[in-house]
Amino acid sequence: MIEDRETQKVLELLTEIGEMMMTSGAHTARIIRNLERFAKGLGYHCELVLTYTGIVISIYKESKFKARTLARTVKDKGVNFETISEISILSWDVLENEISIAEIRSALEKIKLRRVYSNLQLYFLAPLASVALCMLFDGDWIQALIVYISTFIGFYARRTLVLKHYNHLLTFFIASTISTLIIHFAGIFFQVKVEQALIVSILYLIPGVVMINSFIDYLEGYFESGTARFIFSSIAILMLAFGFFTSNMIFNMPFVGDLHFFDFSNLQTQLKTAFEPTGFALHASKFIYGGITSLGFALIFNTSKRALWTVFLLGALGYFIKYLLFQGLEVNLILSIFAASSFVGISGMYFAHRTHTPPIIFMIPAVINMIPGLISYKFMMGMIDWISNSKGQRPSVQEVIETFSYGITTLFILFALAFGIAFPIIVFKSYTVKGKDLNVLIKKIFEKEN
Repeated sequence: MIEDRETQKVLELLTEIGEMMMTSGAHTARIIRNLERFAKGLGYHCELVLTYTGIVISIYKESKFKARTLARTVKDKGVNFETISEISILSWDVLENEISIAEIRSALEKIKLRRVYSNLQLYFLAPLASVALCMLFDGDWIQALIVYISTFIGFYARRTLVLKHYNHLLTFFIASTISTLIIHFAGIFFQVKVEQALIVSILYLIPGVVMINSFIDYLEGYFESGTARFIFSSIAILMLAFGFFTSNMIFNMPFVGDLHFFDFSNLQTQLKTAFEPTGFALHASKFIYGGITSLGFALIFNTSKRALWTVFLLGALGYFIKYLLFQGLEVNLILSIFAASSFVGISGMYFAHRTHTPPIIFMIPAVINMIPGLISYKFMMGMIDWISNSKGQRPSVQEVIETFSYGITTLFILFALAFGIAFPIIVFKSYTVKGKDLNVLIKKIFEKEN
């Protein structure tokens, strides 16, 4: 009877941990590895079945025929890299030290209550990711200000709705519509160009974590979870596109174009000319803005503060490599992005130990700055032109080819991003970075030679 009660407590504990990781955006293999670590540390074997919306755990000590099983539905979705990181650290602590269930629960409660960033920090600093992206796409400071305001309001709206447990897909549509409406309105009201602002207007909403987790799940052989994640991210992107389309249709109405009251076009041109970087300043700006973009997304994903310097460094270096290959050496865009994301993925395996953080925690924010904003924007605008054609004319063959070319290129770039950071994780998954500090290894080799 006592053993049964203890087994039930362990089973409920593991299920709770699995639910926390699923709702925080962990990929399937990481959830399984962490739960197996917890179970082994508590003296049990466990077998798991994970789907995108549920978890089934069986645990036993000696015989599988005496296993106890618990299933739980997991509906909430989100991204909280701090929770994933702290649970991973706790799992090693449980495996290597004798920690009671009560102590584990106490640690879990602290993890649940932990807030890495205040609301003020999130709302005011996260939009800097969109600002930096706007500058990376050769925008000007007026567009950067507009996109900061639009991202601030859109991010606030979506986060508020998510905290109130509204449908996640609906929140994507609402935030996308709000952000693009503000940019369209600013462009007409102040008579300024807003193309670069529109290109980055909804990139902060792209479900990059889900998409990359989907790809990792496929590579690991978890096809059901990978497919569910892929479908969810695809529908989320469709909702973003629908919000963009809705905003575009509103501002294509005849009377809306007469709402301009100011003309800042000359000021915009002057600012663009005055602050246009060249030479070394241009390269430095790409490096810095690439790092700032990654930092902004790190805040959105609730990344641990101890990993922020790594996020900035990898994000800046990754984008700069892509920029040099594509712009300087004229290497194919997809190959350039794959090379840059592979650098981030391989480097991340080393920095994982230096920051005591699972590598995926800072790899994903570091590659977000390479999202194909311009190409996906052209694809969306091509599709919108088809749908909104008031004359009812069919698009030309050339328009169809160009539009689908943009769409296919966008898809391949996303695959290149995902594969670049997922491949090192798959290859080195059997070799945990814990206890394998490269500096210590070099020191041992040096001492051996002497």
